[in-house]
Amino acid sequence: MNSSQSSFTDLNDQALVYQNLQSIEPEYLSLKLKLHFKTLPNFDDFIKLYESSKIGCDEAWNQNEEIFLQLVVLSLNPRCIKNRFDWEKVQKLMPKQRSLSELCFKFQSFYKAQLPRQPWSSFEDKTLLQIILDNTSRCKKKWSSIANQYNLICKSEILRNAKQCRERWNNKLDPQINREPWSRSEELHFLQLLLQNGRRWADISLKLSMITKYKRRTEFALKHKFKQLQKYYGHKAKRLNKTDFEISPRWNIQEIDMILSKIEILQEKQKKMLTQEYSFCEFLSLDSEFSLVIIKNGCLIKL
Repeated sequence: MNSSQSSFTDLNDQALVYQNLQSIEPEYLSLKLKLHFKTLPNFDDFIKLYESSKIGCDEAWNQNEEIFLQLVVLSLNPRCIKNRFDWEKVQKLMPKQRSLSELCFKFQSFYKAQLPRQPWSSFEDKTLLQIILDNTSRCKKKWSSIANQYNLICKSEILRNAKQCRERWNNKLDPQINREPWSRSEELHFLQLLLQNGRRWADISLKLSMITKYKRRTEFALKHKFKQLQKYYGHKAKRLNKTDFEISPRWNIQEIDMILSKIEILQEKQKKMLTQEYSFCEFLSLDSEFSLVIIKNGCLIKL
């Protein structure tokens, strides 16, 4: 424990924080905060909470430390009025050494109301992209750590949370995003996966990437493709009684018919293309021998 935190071990400091907590109203605060407690702990439990918050990895937050953070912040700001937080004072009262941005960012995650949606600037995109590309363990991204690092570098008034960083990467910045026009083959595989998996977009995106050299479609792109399917084929789908495809129980009969109808249309188009692209015949050549030729796109190719 560092010198700035040692003062909190004094009983007077603990008693003062606990005394300030008596003025908070958990029922009122629970309307706008995701509180990890329903009633205030007694003084003995409050001391135990402080001691148990020290346990564990310094980087990871445990639930007791999160509860203690909520109690400390609310003891200093009982009505939880925004822009009235003294994070330096909160930092001194916490059992573990945390940066001011970590404390602020963590407490913002407790708000039920969503953070204001602000467009990402090019500088923000470049910063987030560089952080992720510099991360040696990109296959196992820890988004809370990435978001904290991002906020420290950008030093912006707009703090981005882990969910916002993850969605920005997955939908905009990932170099593996497939932005090419849909081929008939890819669309057909998408419909088959859709039929089997329901609206599990993340699973479909992963499975579909296996046939496109691991270039993946974003969840947004898959949802948009499905909406197009509903728009153009929803009312024109014909009832198909028999199918060999595995069907997810998440679909209703109308949706199943719509997807199967589109699959059948694509399959017919593929068959038609294959029969039109190639043809062959036997003919008697000048030397009285039979030859086999292939006619491809109107051009004769002799074997």
